[in-house]
Amino acid sequence: MKSLYTFLNFFGAILAILLVFAIGFRAGQKYDIAVDENNDYVPISYSINEQKMRRLMSLIDNHYVDQVNTDSLIDNTIQYIMSNLDPHSVYLDQKVSKQMDQKMRGYYIGIGMEYVIFHDTLFVTRVNTNSPNSNLLQLGDRIIKVNDSIVTGAETENAHKLIQGEPNTFVKLSILRNHKNIEIKAQRAIIPDGTITDSYMLNDSLGYIKLKRFGEHSYTEFKSSLRNLKSKGMKVLVFDLRGNSGGLMSVAEKITDEFLTNNQLIVFTKDAKEKKKRYYATNKGDFDGEPLYVLIDEESASASEIVAGAIQDNDAGTIVGRRSFGKGLVQREISLGDGTKLRLTTARYYTPSGRSIQKPYINGKGKDYMKDITNRYLRGEMFFLDSIKVPDSLKYKTAKGRTVYGGGGIIPDVFVPLDSIQYSVWYYTYRDKKHFDEKIVNYIDQNKLKFKNIKEEDYIAFFNPKPLAEELISEIEGREIHWRPEEEEYFEALIKATIANYVYGDQVSQKIWIKQDPMLKRITALEKEKQ
Repeated sequence: MKSLYTFLNFFGAILAILLVFAIGFRAGQKYDIAVDENNDYVPISYSINEQKMRRLMSLIDNHYVDQVNTDSLIDNTIQYIMSNLDPHSVYLDQKVSKQMDQKMRGYYIGIGMEYVIFHDTLFVTRVNTNSPNSNLLQLGDRIIKVNDSIVTGAETENAHKLIQGEPNTFVKLSILRNHKNIEIKAQRAIIPDGTITDSYMLNDSLGYIKLKRFGEHSYTEFKSSLRNLKSKGMKVLVFDLRGNSGGLMSVAEKITDEFLTNNQLIVFTKDAKEKKKRYYATNKGDFDGEPLYVLIDEESASASEIVAGAIQDNDAGTIVGRRSFGKGLVQREISLGDGTKLRLTTARYYTPSGRSIQKPYINGKGKDYMKDITNRYLRGEMFFLDSIKVPDSLKYKTAKGRTVYGGGGIIPDVFVPLDSIQYSVWYYTYRDKKHFDEKIVNYIDQNKLKFKNIKEEDYIAFFNPKPLAEELISEIEGREIHWRPEEEEYFEALIKATIANYVYGDQVSQKIWIKQDPMLKRITALEKEKQ
């Protein structure tokens, strides 16, 4: 019965397509079919002007006096057309399209190592334990050749292309290790790349989950983390969406559903014809009614804003941080048939109270649009809440009658400014980032055997970055920079976390940052006020 139903559906779709083509040809128009990310059909009609473009390319391809790469002409034309639309409608070439697919599916194809370019050489900083090469590659390895091609000096930028390839194939690496030249055959493989970067208890009752993007498996990962923390006694959840630029809207809806009860509105969209589509919570969520904090910042966008907006408008938790990015446009990813894709804006989304989160933009002015975050710094918004000016016309009410604001991004319930001490240290560090990075990598290289034998928990508890910090500070001060004691303390934490990120990974680095995190300090203070 199921196979018959599938056949009838397929047969009906074929008939519909043939009918579209028949009507189109009678009307003097050309029709086509594309497919989106959900394998749904996207009907396409070509006007006379659009057919003119097709004829032009065919004429050039077949009759132009000189040889011309029409594929390149078409790519450039598509790029130009898309650049004149909104900032989030983009053309993805085959390479980028493949990379984005892998990213959303939670894996990448590689040999499972992370590296930096140090003194014009690839320096291995970390080897993924899930990689088949975990016993072949080591911290501190210098890669000299890839498949007999030298990748030092000016050629280091080509190394990534040479290392890439299909799963279950091999790449030959010439490595300098402890002043000895060795050769290995590294296997390319599908390496898992989860989207939950951190999940642990901050104290006896406060749980913490950080999600870096909304990928295909993020909901499953989130549910697993949530249940694990609840089994450890979590009563309050901190859900960290800082730096999360979005991903799959459907996954954002599922995760939000865990914090809401049946029939509460999560989000709604409006297309070009003002047609609305509403998305509701389907049942009582695993954390419905429990104390919840959602952390956001200026890099939290799209799907992150769907979650934060739904939580805020339904009074299901407290939003903490700084105003989010402000991306309230829905893209449909449409295949162009040759491995390239369009991400075309087809709708706008709105929070349950009716707020549009999309900040203002002008079609074709993408560069100006991306300057908004810089302008927030210049206006003082990162440091002072009252620098955000919202007219009365953009004020809305939550389910319980609290005032919330539209006009671009989610404005948090609890504003936490950028810490001036942290900002000062980051500014001077990243102004001379190359020197800072070289110093850190050189230190790791000199002490790689020690780091190899230090367990993660021992590193967090006992490693003292002060000597290295003092050395770096003296070099920075030589550039007429003077540090206060609190800046020196933060700088030491920055060094310790940076080394941890290289050697042990993001999770260990994050555990070090936790102690310096102003937003988490604010949440701890809020929880103490409740006692």
